Amino acid sequence: MSMLTQTRQNALSLFESMGLPSQRDEDWKYTDASRLKNLLKSKGSDASIDVKNLGINELDAYHMVFINGAFAANESNLPQGVDIQSLNALETSTDNNAKALAELFQVSSADPLMNGFAAYNAATAKDGAAVCLADNSKLDKPLYILHVSNQSHTIRHGLMLGKHAEAQVIEHFISLSEDKALSNATTAIILKDGARLEHSRIQQEGKNQSHVARVDVKQMANSSYQFHGIEIGGILSRTDLIVNLSGKGASCDLNGLFVLGGRQHADHHTRIDHTAPHCTSRELYRTVLDGRSHGVFNGKVMVHEGAIKTDSNMSNGNILLSKNAEIDTKPELEIYNDDVKCAHGATIGQLDDKQLFYLRSRGISAEAAQELLTFAFADEVLVAMSNQTVRRYVEKAAFAKLPHGADLEEMLGS
Repeated sequence: MSMLTQTRQNALSLFESMGLPSQRDEDWKYTDASRLKNLLKSKGSDASIDVKNLGINELDAYHMVFINGAFAANESNLPQGVDIQSLNALETSTDNNAKALAELFQVSSADPLMNGFAAYNAATAKDGAAVCLADNSKLDKPLYILHVSNQSHTIRHGLMLGKHAEAQVIEHFISLSEDKALSNATTAIILKDGARLEHSRIQQEGKNQSHVARVDVKQMANSSYQFHGIEIGGILSRTDLIVNLSGKGASCDLNGLFVLGGRQHADHHTRIDHTAPHCTSRELYRTVLDGRSHGVFNGKVMVHEGAIKTDSNMSNGNILLSKNAEIDTKPELEIYNDDVKCAHGATIGQLDDKQLFYLRSRGISAEAAQELLTFAFADEVLVAMSNQTVRRYVEKAAFAKLPHGADLEEMLGS
């Protein structure tokens, strides 16, 4: 029996023992997982979708395309000389990278924020991206992983960057069907000493689509991880992001943006474990909520014993454009050291009346003034994206959702 097969069986046992979370669980208090119970199972592979003109077409990148959770080799464009393959191919491989990546499949009830969706993912995901970068290597273009679906599916990616390796990875989720369905996605990441990864994750699925995800990051000494989590699609989405800074001098920078309207619901639970000395974490989340949308942010930083000289800062800002929009935010700090520098905070409010008046007094319409201020508030998160093509795509998609459907070029005069 292969390691992956054994791991899947263990994960299935864990799923059967845990079941799906309920609102009685503190971590799921504000997100009703019972709505997803009947959407869990996929209907099987359907690779008939035409992906032409989908996604960020102008992006200069290597492509991996997955249709309903299955790798579409004919639609993909992979670099030469780099160990990037689909999970299906990995399962039959016997090299050391395959063994190391297979370990990323293992799940345990002791893992932070572990739940039945994550266990089900590990038990049933048949495909995904398996990426291994050798020591001191650098991917010369971003790797763009496009997920297109028209039904429920599970998918699991494993990314392992060797010592001082560098890469930029963009995950993009799009759904085409009007039917209710669920994407269940996991990305497990290992960054060895000095490795650097910029990881963008754009959830832009259809109005009846739901999305549950887990991003699990383990960082070695002096490694660097930058995350951009964008929530603009779907009816219900939940992402658990867990970062373990386990090597001296490691750093992470987590950025998140929700732009929601109607009855959309998005929930991000993040957890950063400082388990080594001299590590740094930065976290900036912004939400813009309109209609009857609901945002949830729970950010937890754990500074463990021995993690001296920890430097951590977390900020969550929220703007409610409608009296019926709702946000639940809970930044948390647990510190078991004296010699640390940590801060956290959250704000909730509406657009500033004085700033609106200032713009109106200079001949700007009320709608345009509102859009400009909202853009300025939210773009503080997007400015951290190094890839300007991806940033501009997200800006256009996000701000087209504003109450008056902002035209970004017109608004910025570009």
